Amino acid sequence: MSQFLLSSPRHRLRMLAHTRRLVMVMLPLGAGIGLVVAFALRGLGSFEPWIIRLGGQTHLTLLIPALGLFLVTVWLKLTHIGEVSLFQDMDLAHKDPYEVFPFRRSIGKVAACAMTIGFGGSAGVEGPGKWLGSALGLQCHRFIRALSRRLSFLRRLSAPATVMVRAGSAAALASVFRAPLSGALMAAEHDGRLDAEATIPCLFAAASGYMVFSAAMGLEPLIPVGRTYQAKYTEVLWAVLLGLACGLGASFFLWLKARLRAWLDPVPFAWRGLVAGLGLTLLAVPSHLLWNGFPVTHGGGLELVSHLLKGDTHSTQAGLFLALKLFATALTLAGGGIGGIWLPSVAMGASIGAAFDAWLGLGQPGYMTLIGGAAFAGATHETLLVPVVFLAETTAQAALVVPALVGTGVAYLVVRERP
Repeated sequence: MSQFLLSSPRHRLRMLAHTRRLVMVMLPLGAGIGLVVAFALRGLGSFEPWIIRLGGQTHLTLLIPALGLFLVTVWLKLTHIGEVSLFQDMDLAHKDPYEVFPFRRSIGKVAACAMTIGFGGSAGVEGPGKWLGSALGLQCHRFIRALSRRLSFLRRLSAPATVMVRAGSAAALASVFRAPLSGALMAAEHDGRLDAEATIPCLFAAASGYMVFSAAMGLEPLIPVGRTYQAKYTEVLWAVLLGLACGLGASFFLWLKARLRAWLDPVPFAWRGLVAGLGLTLLAVPSHLLWNGFPVTHGGGLELVSHLLKGDTHSTQAGLFLALKLFATALTLAGGGIGGIWLPSVAMGASIGAAFDAWLGLGQPGYMTLIGGAAFAGATHETLLVPVVFLAETTAQAALVVPALVGTGVAYLVVRERP
């Protein structure tokens, strides 16, 4: 191999160009995005408590989601951004990133995401992270392209715009999830396939983004687990049935989101948020009456997952958690709110898994809860590898990998076969 490389100057030059691009572009890009995401999450973490305190002072706590979703749709209309879909944007970015991620428009979408989540909508922070990272990646491509017109040697550092967008997205997702490999794979994957050209840049950007983010925010995993699980064949067998339940649940969620969107479509866009927000207010009532304001329907659902992992949730309560989170997420997105659905999907699947934990009594509280979270997320996003890697990285539990593969595979097949 070494003789082959030494006898091929063209190959040596190409390898040198790739190495320089990775070291001089992808690593700094990822590091910068990791720092930006850290500051953004700190800001969002301060914004949400302020909104809650304001609601308590004005006795409007229950109406906060309605007000927030209305503000989101008004903001999107006034800024001429209009209706937004993260999935659609990421799909269109493969054709023309400059059309999808102009900087000001992307920042407007990030602000709408922050309002959706901060005011109590059911959406995940990976949504604004992905938009922000993609927009910054594109700006980096624009900057290098402008400089290369004056300094020709910089042309060797330029990567395709689509690769820069994916690398920026990978760094942001790795920071939000605190999982560099999951972030890189999620950004590099499209239509169930990994883009060979983008995978290595995504890995470099995700790694540096995670390192900087963890230096600023700490190394605590996204889903801390206070116990060590054991791999047993019984859990693998039950994962088949759990995967089936998660696949059916995910199919119903996707159907419901589409039906609510069709039902709300005749409502003028600026008022659609108010209508859907009033529905979110009704869905938040059980939390205030039964669980002292526990945020079942708010945000991505990480607090819900942490609660379910304690293993003391009754199956009936887990089912109620599932229904509330599922309807709240579908209504948030159908009503004009924007954000990610990965973390809400994990919370919905965790609710199904918690019901299995309560029914089966396997002696490992939270085991099926985590498997359900991975299976549901894989089903809603129609991906197999990423949810399993995500689960392993965010929990540091190797015993979960095999049953997660089984459960996610079954859930994936169920969703793929739905009409």
